[in-house]
Amino acid sequence: MIAVLRPLKDSGIATIWSGLAASTIGEDLFRVAVVWIAAEQIGNAAGYVNAAQYGAMLVIGLIGASLFDRWRADRAMIGAKYASAVLALLPVGGYYVWGVSIPLLILSVMGLAGLRMVFTPALQSAVPVLVPDREQFQAINGLFDATWRLARLIGPMLAAVLNTLLPVIHFLSVTAVGFVLSAVAVWAVRERTYDPNVPPRPSRGGWRGAWDALLDGARLMLREPVTGVLLLVNAFANGPWSVALQLAITLIVLEHDPHLFGLHGLAALGLIIGTCGVGDVVGNLVAGSVKFEKPLQTMFLGYVAMGLGFVLLALAAWGLDNPYKLPAMMAAALVSGFGGPFYFIPMITRMQTVYRGVEIARVFRLRLAIMAASMLVFNLGATPLFDLIGPTHTEFFFGLLLLAMGIVGHLYFRRLEGRPDAARQILEH
Repeated sequence: MIAVLRPLKDSGIATIWSGLAASTIGEDLFRVAVVWIAAEQIGNAAGYVNAAQYGAMLVIGLIGASLFDRWRADRAMIGAKYASAVLALLPVGGYYVWGVSIPLLILSVMGLAGLRMVFTPALQSAVPVLVPDREQFQAINGLFDATWRLARLIGPMLAAVLNTLLPVIHFLSVTAVGFVLSAVAVWAVRERTYDPNVPPRPSRGGWRGAWDALLDGARLMLREPVTGVLLLVNAFANGPWSVALQLAITLIVLEHDPHLFGLHGLAALGLIIGTCGVGDVVGNLVAGSVKFEKPLQTMFLGYVAMGLGFVLLALAAWGLDNPYKLPAMMAAALVSGFGGPFYFIPMITRMQTVYRGVEIARVFRLRLAIMAASMLVFNLGATPLFDLIGPTHTEFFFGLLLLAMGIVGHLYFRRLEGRPDAARQILEH
């Protein structure tokens, strides 16, 4: 059996994984639907809808630790998923009263983003309890990462299919069902997700408690500087990535109308992002199963592939005519998707190895807050960029940025890992 799939032999892990799969597929379906609805309704200003969710993530990331670290992991995860189901249905209910409501859509997007900041750190802190054997961390991180990346494949493909069966607004209803299934799955194995001998870490409430939690996360990153740098680089890179994958491609499809065999519009978008998901899954199977001799320099090759794929996608939109445009854009998305897991899986495995218990949640939540800040800035800047140079140029330049980050990081850590004393110190920390 492929190493990344071995944790599924454990029935508890398999249960959580199945619920996580239902939830993440629903979230990617939600993401496609929201961006498409916003792009149709308000055009280039759709970037502001995306920015709203990252603003919510930033706020919850900054103040959430003082509150949510007091909760057991199972309660945080279950509560977050049930609340997410309710929020996903808000625009659906509003649709039958006012039609498509952008304010309700923004409220739903912000609420789901905030609750993601509750669920994800709790899940990360539960992994060492689910799998006490550290040697298995890479496999289970690969498995859970595969869930998100599989969703990036299935969600957009499902959108292309459901587009022929349901109004786009009801993609959100399907998302709500996925959230409920995820909550039920965690509830079924809740005893496996927390250690009763390790009580939640007490902290002060209010802004003072939030500030203490942030400082604690920063101190933990400084204590393990290599891990801290890797987390910060990833957090920043999510800014250009989010615009290039989630927003610019949608507007490129609307502008350039790639089509093949009668597939165009939302169906073409689903095929492009779904093919990126194929690359994600394949990359995950490799990165989650192979232990690289030089892990840090290899990680940054992931950003080289990601950035190169976005650059090639923009070039395909510019330089090719139909019917070649859509297949070429899909091939470029495949390259881009392949790179992501090579950075993310080793990063998460390293984090769970050097930190313990609530430390993991605090460091990961700080990383999410910085990531949200990067995504907020890039998405706020995306709308004037789209107006100034267009979505295709934006895709091209953000791809170049990620490509440059990958090359610089690879060369730096290649030199560092080439020194025996430095390499040994990196592996020990």
